[in-house]
Amino acid sequence: MVAKQKKTPLILPHQKEGTAFLRNRTAAALFDEQGLGKSKQLIDAIAGEIQSGSIEGAVIVCPNGLKTNWADEIERFSTLPFAVFGSGQKARRMAFSSLKASFYVINYESVAGELPSLKALLRFKPMALVLDESHRIKTPAAKVTKAVLELRSAAARRYLLSGTPVANKPEDLWSQIFFLDDGKALGATFESFEERYRAPGGGYAKVDELRDYVSRMSLRRLKDHAVKLPPKTFKRVGVKLSGTQKKMYETLRDEMELWVTSLSGQQVVKNTEAILARLVRLAQVASNPRLLDKAYKGNPAKFQALDGILIKLLPKPKQKVIIWSSFVENISELKDRYRKSSPVVLHGEMSTAQRDKSVRAFRNDPSVRLLIANPAAAREGLTLTEANVAIYLDRTFNLVDYLQSQDRIHRISQARPCEIILLLAEDTIDSFIDFSLEQKHRLARYTQRDAASVAVEDLALEKPELLRALLVGKR
Repeated sequence: MVAKQKKTPLILPHQKEGTAFLRNRTAAALFDEQGLGKSKQLIDAIAGEIQSGSIEGAVIVCPNGLKTNWADEIERFSTLPFAVFGSGQKARRMAFSSLKASFYVINYESVAGELPSLKALLRFKPMALVLDESHRIKTPAAKVTKAVLELRSAAARRYLLSGTPVANKPEDLWSQIFFLDDGKALGATFESFEERYRAPGGGYAKVDELRDYVSRMSLRRLKDHAVKLPPKTFKRVGVKLSGTQKKMYETLRDEMELWVTSLSGQQVVKNTEAILARLVRLAQVASNPRLLDKAYKGNPAKFQALDGILIKLLPKPKQKVIIWSSFVENISELKDRYRKSSPVVLHGEMSTAQRDKSVRAFRNDPSVRLLIANPAAAREGLTLTEANVAIYLDRTFNLVDYLQSQDRIHRISQARPCEIILLLAEDTIDSFIDFSLEQKHRLARYTQRDAASVAVEDLALEKPELLRALLVGKR
């Protein structure tokens, strides 16, 4: 496919700087905060290097839901031909049927199955290998990470794009930086990285050194410094549980408290994942007891609070709102609850075509007032500035879900002040999730050089002890 639109000229100074930064390096990371147009900077850099004769194109690896977005962006910002790998082996093979494309777009999950073909393509033509939302390879042992790292040596250039390179913790950086420099900066193995940067008693050490290494290979700008956007404010709304919902929560909490407090310190550390899973169950009951017990017939407290907020917002002309929930079952229930507002939904069980249809409807159909979405499925790449209010019915401990999703509305092209509304069930796990996300964010901001300092308590973050403190005495 060849784009018909003419290339849009660079307008913003930070985009010119970012494009030049990439062009001047054969391995680099563009870690701009989400919403600053990283894809445009990358496309312009590749187009410039194609014109100069240094490379012939790029293979862009991205989340599956962003392939269509990349096709749109390439058409918008260049006149170069591109091929998008479809779902299924036959569709992916069609992308290889012609080697005349300048951009090849493929999702992370397909890389392992197409490794020989992708290696051959990169060896046949000098090309850049680009990882969009590069935090997707943060887990070294994951199949996707291993496949991408195996592919890297065949590329003439290597680039990373992410607004949240520290997705949850500093360890998330190792695979990404290894992709760029083969282990020169942060160690040739993940184990060596942990030995250097994990403190013996838990938490982190030598973070100053870590952030210096990362800054040498990356460029990061924040929206507050790079562009003038409308303000983004946060509003925490306390919600009181009552009746059956409150009793269900207290019973589940008390059972968990008995279990956790019976464990020794070492057992708590060993059972961290199991503890976190149970904490998510508490978050589910605080959100909607039907997520765990279909027999529950009540009206969840957060749903009632959401009703009150929407009654005030939706009568406003042209007002659109995004509702975020971490639990897919909530999405279908809320869609039915607010059917008069013609809601559309986004979650991981939808096909690419269904997702695209929902996004187009929300953007373009005035009658569609609500988008009800799962952050894990819709947190990245999408521009949803038709809305300026995002409401979080619930959250989990996943920092990247929270950061990425809130900035779907706060990015270039947003002209109105934005409001993030957090519904927090009082005297529940919600307060600890809120605390944990804020603490993770402070540590991430320091590691990414967004902040000049970090508290000792944040560096020493150790979940099991915090969980014990949370549960004891909650009566």
